[in-house]
Amino acid sequence: MKSASSIRDDKSGFTLIEVLIVVAITVIVLTMLYSSFSQLITVKRRVEAENELIQEANTILLKMRHDLVNAFPRGSISSEVSSPSAYSYFTGRLEGDNSRIVFTSFAKDPTHYSTQSGQSEISYYLVPLRGEREDMFALMRKDNYWIGNDEAGAAYPISERVLSFRVNFLSGRSPASANEQEVWEWNSSVMRGFPKAVQVQIILLGAGDQEEAYSMIVAIPVAD
Repeated sequence: MKSASSIRDDKSGFTLIEVLIVVAITVIVLTMLYSSFSQLITVKRRVEAENELIQEANTILLKMRHDLVNAFPRGSISSEVSSPSAYSYFTGRLEGDNSRIVFTSFAKDPTHYSTQSGQSEISYYLVPLRGEREDMFALMRKDNYWIGNDEAGAAYPISERVLSFRVNFLSGRSPASANEQEVWEWNSSVMRGFPKAVQVQIILLGAGDQEEAYSMIVAIPVAD
């Protein structure tokens, strides 16, 4: 007959089945923790990408707003002589499905050489990018202090994930109606002045190839 101490010795430790059960439970718990952690990382990256896209869109629109609200005809502010009709100080036109806008502005960039007037010719337009998608563009901003000289000025991209850039103009000069008239092209020499407001519509490529649209309307103070 076995003693009590020997019986306790026989029951000490874990059997192989018990060890396997513990290992299986541990694996399941670790797998669940990893899955939850991986989902958190994915959500975090998606939110960061969305915030980055919103920040980029806001930067573009705020820069354009600053340039547009400072738009002014070429010449001296105090001059009573109208700008020469030979030079269109505010133009917008379609290039395919997208827009190009060129105007003179007092949105002075202190990092560039400035003329005495402090005025510059500012352009926004798209340049195609070479990549997997044929519909990707870089949105360019060009500062040209030598107004009227297309070869002068410095251009740089302010975004390289643009799918669409459209600008239309609110003239407020419809002869048939008191409502504002929207047009896709503008020439200050023909229209005899600035548009009342400019509507900018831009589509950027976000995370997961999601297309995100942003827009704003900017009133042109000098047109009032």
